[in-house]
Amino acid sequence: MDFKQAFAVLKQNAERLEDQQEPDLDQLMVIVEESMQAYKACKSRIKAVQDALNQTFEHD
Repeated sequence: MDFKQAFAVLKQNAERLEDQQEPDLDQLMVIVEESMQAYKACKSRIKAVQDALNQTFEHD
């Protein structure tokens, strides 16, 4: 999953949770697990970009 896909999953899941009139406990665990995977993908990509930028600017 790339950053754009992972971010879309997080956004979609946040909207799903906000739009619920009543909590759907049967789906909550699925949403949480899916969101955690997407969060980890986003976090990993952000760290990779930060590291690359830091490395680029350290050599200047």
